[in-house]
Amino acid sequence: MDFHAGYTPVGGTVRAVPLFHGSAPHDLITGPFQLDQIEVLVQACLRDQATARQCVVGWMRQGMNLADIYLHGITAAARLVGRSWAEDCLDFGAVTIVSARLHRLLYDFSPQFQTDAQPHHGGTVLIFPEPGAQHTMGSFMLTEFFRREGWYVTAAQPLRVQDALGLVSGNWIDLVALSVSSDRHLVTLADWVTQMRQASTNPDLKIMVGGPMACVDPQCLSPMQADVLGKDALHALDWAKTHVLSQLALTQ
Repeated sequence: MDFHAGYTPVGGTVRAVPLFHGSAPHDLITGPFQLDQIEVLVQACLRDQATARQCVVGWMRQGMNLADIYLHGITAAARLVGRSWAEDCLDFGAVTIVSARLHRLLYDFSPQFQTDAQPHHGGTVLIFPEPGAQHTMGSFMLTEFFRREGWYVTAAQPLRVQDALGLVSGNWIDLVALSVSSDRHLVTLADWVTQMRQASTNPDLKIMVGGPMACVDPQCLSPMQADVLGKDALHALDWAKTHVLSQLALTQ
Protein backbone atom coordinates (compact mmCIF):
# COMPACT_ATOMS: atom_id res chain seq x y z
CA MET A 1 0.00 0.00 0.00
CA ASP A 2 1.22 3.48 -0.82
CA PHE A 3 0.92 6.00 2.00
CA HIS A 4 -0.41 9.20 0.55
CA ALA A 5 -3.48 11.47 0.75
CA GLY A 6 -2.02 13.79 3.35
CA TYR A 7 -0.08 11.19 5.33
CA THR A 8 3.67 10.80 5.28
CA PRO A 9 5.22 8.04 7.42
CA VAL A 10 7.41 9.32 10.22
CA GLY A 11 10.71 7.70 11.12
CA GLY A 12 10.94 5.10 8.40
CA THR A 13 8.87 2.68 6.38
CA VAL A 14 5.54 1.43 7.70
CA ARG A 15 4.49 -2.10 6.82
CA ALA A 16 0.81 -2.10 5.92
CA VAL A 17 -1.44 -4.64 7.63
CA PRO A 18 -4.10 -6.25 5.37
CA LEU A 19 -7.46 -4.88 6.49
CA PHE A 20 -9.89 -7.03 4.55
CA HIS A 21 -10.23 -10.14 2.43
CA GLY A 22 -11.68 -10.33 -1.06
CA SER A 23 -13.43 -7.31 -2.55
CA ALA A 24 -12.85 -3.90 -1.03
CA PRO A 25 -15.65 -2.74 1.35
CA HIS A 26 -16.60 0.43 -0.52
CA ASP A 27 -20.03 0.35 1.15
CA LEU A 28 -18.38 1.73 4.30
CA ILE A 29 -17.24 4.92 2.58
CA THR A 30 -19.31 8.10 2.36
CA GLY A 31 -18.61 11.74 1.67
CA PRO A 32 -15.43 13.11 0.11
CA PHE A 33 -13.07 10.28 1.10
CA GLN A 34 -11.80 7.33 -0.88
CA LEU A 35 -11.24 3.88 0.58
CA ASP A 36 -7.46 4.15 0.31
CA GLN A 37 -7.52 7.35 2.39
CA ILE A 38 -9.47 5.59 5.12
CA GLU A 39 -7.01 2.70 5.03
CA VAL A 40 -4.21 5.20 5.49
CA LEU A 41 -5.81 6.54 8.68
CA VAL A 42 -6.27 3.03 10.08
CA GLN A 43 -2.66 2.12 9.30
CA ALA A 44 -1.53 5.37 10.93
CA CYS A 45 -3.48 4.49 14.07
CA LEU A 46 -1.85 1.06 14.12
CA ARG A 47 1.51 2.80 14.20
CA ASP A 48 1.07 5.51 16.89
CA GLN A 49 -1.02 8.49 17.92
CA ALA A 50 1.33 11.07 16.43
CA THR A 51 1.12 9.47 13.00
CA ALA A 52 -2.67 9.32 13.22
CA ARG A 53 -2.76 13.01 14.07
CA GLN A 54 -0.44 13.78 11.18
CA CYS A 55 -2.88 12.08 8.82
CA VAL A 56 -5.75 14.33 9.97
CA VAL A 57 -3.58 17.45 9.80
CA GLY A 58 -2.66 16.50 6.24
CA TRP A 59 -6.32 16.27 5.27
CA MET A 60 -6.99 19.68 6.81
CA ARG A 61 -4.11 21.20 4.85
CA GLN A 62 -5.76 19.88 1.71
CA GLY A 63 -8.87 21.89 2.58
CA MET A 64 -11.05 19.29 4.28
CA ASN A 65 -13.04 20.57 7.25
CA LEU A 66 -13.17 18.83 10.59
CA ALA A 67 -16.89 18.06 10.34
CA ASP A 68 -16.29 15.99 7.19
CA ILE A 69 -13.20 14.40 8.72
CA TYR A 70 -15.22 13.38 11.78
CA LEU A 71 -18.29 12.13 9.92
CA HIS A 72 -16.70 10.57 6.85
CA GLY A 73 -13.07 9.97 7.79
CA ILE A 74 -12.87 8.90 11.43
CA THR A 75 -16.30 7.23 11.36
CA ALA A 76 -15.44 5.28 8.22
CA ALA A 77 -12.14 4.20 9.78
CA ALA A 78 -14.02 2.84 12.81
CA ARG A 79 -16.36 0.93 10.51
CA LEU A 80 -13.47 -0.44 8.50
CA VAL A 81 -11.82 -1.66 11.68
CA GLY A 82 -15.05 -3.38 12.67
CA ARG A 83 -15.25 -5.08 9.29
CA SER A 84 -11.58 -6.09 9.53
CA TRP A 85 -12.23 -7.71 12.90
CA ALA A 86 -15.28 -9.55 11.57
CA GLU A 87 -13.14 -10.92 8.73
CA ASP A 88 -10.33 -11.90 11.12
CA CYS A 89 -7.89 -9.48 9.53
CA LEU A 90 -7.31 -7.63 12.81
CA ASP A 91 -7.27 -9.15 16.27
CA PHE A 92 -9.00 -7.69 19.30
CA GLY A 93 -5.83 -5.98 20.51
CA ALA A 94 -5.35 -4.14 17.22
CA VAL A 95 -9.01 -3.15 17.08
CA THR A 96 -8.81 -1.79 20.62
CA ILE A 97 -5.69 0.24 19.82
CA VAL A 98 -7.11 1.74 16.64
CA SER A 99 -10.45 2.54 18.27
CA ALA A 100 -8.75 4.27 21.20
CA ARG A 101 -6.56 6.34 18.89
CA LEU A 102 -9.49 7.38 16.70
CA HIS A 103 -11.33 8.45 19.86
CA ARG A 104 -8.25 10.37 21.02
CA LEU A 105 -8.25 12.29 17.73
CA LEU A 106 -11.67 13.67 18.62
CA TYR A 107 -10.35 14.84 21.98
CA ASP A 108 -7.23 16.35 20.44
CA PHE A 109 -9.11 18.35 17.81
CA SER A 110 -12.05 19.31 20.06
CA PRO A 111 -10.81 22.87 20.82
CA GLN A 112 -10.42 23.56 17.11
CA PHE A 113 -13.77 21.96 16.30
CA GLN A 114 -15.50 24.16 18.88
CA THR A 115 -13.86 27.38 17.69
CA ASP A 116 -16.95 28.47 15.75
CA ALA A 117 -19.51 27.11 18.24
CA GLN A 118 -22.92 28.79 18.14
CA PRO A 119 -24.32 30.71 21.13
CA HIS A 120 -26.44 28.67 23.52
CA HIS A 121 -30.08 28.67 22.45
CA GLY A 122 -31.53 26.93 25.51
CA GLY A 123 -31.95 23.41 24.17
CA THR A 124 -30.73 20.64 26.48
CA VAL A 125 -29.65 17.16 25.43
CA LEU A 126 -28.58 14.15 27.46
CA ILE A 127 -26.27 11.80 25.54
CA PHE A 128 -25.20 8.38 26.77
CA PRO A 129 -24.16 4.95 25.42
CA GLU A 130 -25.69 1.62 26.37
CA PRO A 131 -24.64 0.38 29.83
CA GLY A 132 -21.18 -1.13 29.94
CA ALA A 133 -20.23 0.09 26.45
CA GLN A 134 -16.50 -0.29 25.80
CA HIS A 135 -16.35 2.00 22.76
CA THR A 136 -17.96 5.40 23.25
CA MET A 137 -16.48 7.29 20.33
CA GLY A 138 -19.86 7.72 18.65
CA SER A 139 -21.41 9.25 21.76
CA PHE A 140 -18.49 11.62 22.17
CA MET A 141 -18.69 12.68 18.52
CA LEU A 142 -22.40 13.39 18.87
CA THR A 143 -21.64 15.43 21.98
CA GLU A 144 -19.15 17.51 20.00
CA PHE A 145 -21.65 18.29 17.24
CA PHE A 146 -24.45 19.24 19.63
CA ARG A 147 -22.12 21.45 21.67
CA ARG A 148 -20.95 23.23 18.53
CA GLU A 149 -24.58 23.93 17.56
CA GLY A 150 -25.33 25.69 20.84
CA TRP A 151 -26.95 22.93 22.89
CA TYR A 152 -26.43 22.45 26.59
CA VAL A 153 -25.04 18.91 26.66
CA THR A 154 -24.94 16.43 29.51
CA ALA A 155 -22.78 13.42 28.66
CA ALA A 156 -23.14 10.45 30.99
CA GLN A 157 -22.58 6.71 31.25
CA PRO A 158 -25.38 5.39 33.48
CA LEU A 159 -25.01 1.73 34.41
CA ARG A 160 -28.40 1.33 36.09
CA VAL A 161 -31.85 2.55 35.21
CA GLN A 162 -31.90 4.50 38.49
CA ASP A 163 -28.94 6.53 37.26
CA ALA A 164 -30.69 7.37 33.98
CA LEU A 165 -33.94 8.24 35.76
CA GLY A 166 -32.09 10.55 38.13
CA LEU A 167 -30.69 12.49 35.18
CA VAL A 168 -34.08 13.14 33.56
CA SER A 169 -36.01 13.72 36.80
CA GLY A 170 -33.42 15.98 38.41
CA ASN A 171 -32.71 18.13 35.34
CA TRP A 172 -34.74 19.70 32.56
CA ILE A 173 -33.86 17.66 29.48
CA ASP A 174 -35.40 18.31 26.06
CA LEU A 175 -33.80 15.40 24.22
CA VAL A 176 -32.21 12.10 25.21
CA ALA A 177 -29.85 10.59 22.64
CA LEU A 178 -28.98 6.96 23.32
CA SER A 179 -26.21 5.18 21.41
CA VAL A 180 -26.64 1.42 21.00
CA SER A 181 -23.62 -0.57 19.85
CA SER A 182 -24.80 -4.16 20.42
CA ASP A 183 -27.91 -6.29 20.87
CA ARG A 184 -27.05 -7.28 24.44
CA HIS A 185 -29.29 -4.77 26.24
CA LEU A 186 -32.18 -4.17 23.85
CA VAL A 187 -34.90 -5.35 26.23
CA THR A 188 -33.33 -3.46 29.12
CA LEU A 189 -33.01 -0.26 27.11
CA ALA A 190 -36.60 -0.45 25.90
CA ASP A 191 -37.62 -0.49 29.56
CA TRP A 192 -35.29 2.43 30.28
CA VAL A 193 -36.92 4.51 27.55
CA THR A 194 -40.39 3.85 28.98
CA GLN A 195 -39.32 4.71 32.52
CA MET A 196 -37.43 7.85 31.43
CA ARG A 197 -40.56 9.22 29.77
CA GLN A 198 -42.52 8.61 32.97
CA ALA A 199 -39.88 10.11 35.25
CA SER A 200 -38.92 13.12 33.15
CA THR A 201 -39.49 16.61 34.47
CA ASN A 202 -40.26 17.55 30.85
CA PRO A 203 -43.61 16.06 29.74
CA ASP A 204 -42.59 16.55 26.11
CA LEU A 205 -39.25 14.75 26.38
CA LYS A 206 -37.98 13.47 23.02
CA ILE A 207 -35.88 10.32 22.79
CA MET A 208 -33.52 9.43 19.96
CA VAL A 209 -31.67 6.14 19.51
CA GLY A 210 -28.73 5.63 17.21
CA GLY A 211 -25.21 4.25 17.16
CA PRO A 212 -23.76 1.24 15.32
CA MET A 213 -26.92 -0.85 15.65
CA ALA A 214 -28.85 1.83 13.77
CA CYS A 215 -26.67 0.99 10.77
CA VAL A 216 -26.29 -2.76 11.27
CA ASP A 217 -29.86 -3.72 12.22
CA PRO A 218 -32.17 -0.72 12.64
CA GLN A 219 -35.26 -2.93 12.98
CA CYS A 220 -34.00 -4.34 16.27
CA LEU A 221 -34.31 -0.86 17.79
CA SER A 222 -38.02 -0.54 16.98
CA PRO A 223 -39.22 -2.01 20.32
CA MET A 224 -37.68 0.96 22.13
CA GLN A 225 -40.40 3.19 20.67
CA ALA A 226 -38.06 6.15 20.40
CA ASP A 227 -39.20 9.29 18.62
CA VAL A 228 -36.54 8.94 15.94
CA LEU A 229 -33.71 6.70 14.76
CA GLY A 230 -30.58 8.84 14.47
CA LYS A 231 -28.57 8.02 11.34
CA ASP A 232 -25.56 10.25 12.04
CA ALA A 233 -24.68 13.47 13.84
CA LEU A 234 -25.98 15.79 11.11
CA HIS A 235 -29.27 13.91 10.83
CA ALA A 236 -29.61 14.03 14.62
CA LEU A 237 -29.05 17.79 14.65
CA ASP A 238 -31.49 18.44 11.80
CA TRP A 239 -34.19 16.38 13.49
CA ALA A 240 -33.59 18.05 16.85
CA LYS A 241 -33.77 21.49 15.27
CA THR A 242 -37.12 20.71 13.66
CA HIS A 243 -38.78 18.72 16.43
CA VAL A 244 -37.24 20.16 19.61
CA LEU A 245 -35.96 23.68 19.06
CA SER A 246 -39.00 24.70 17.04
CA GLN A 247 -41.23 23.69 19.98
CA LEU A 248 -39.03 25.58 22.40
CA ALA A 249 -39.35 28.69 20.29
CA LEU A 250 -43.15 28.49 20.52
CA THR A 251 -43.08 28.37 24.33
CA GLN A 252 -40.64 31.24 24.82
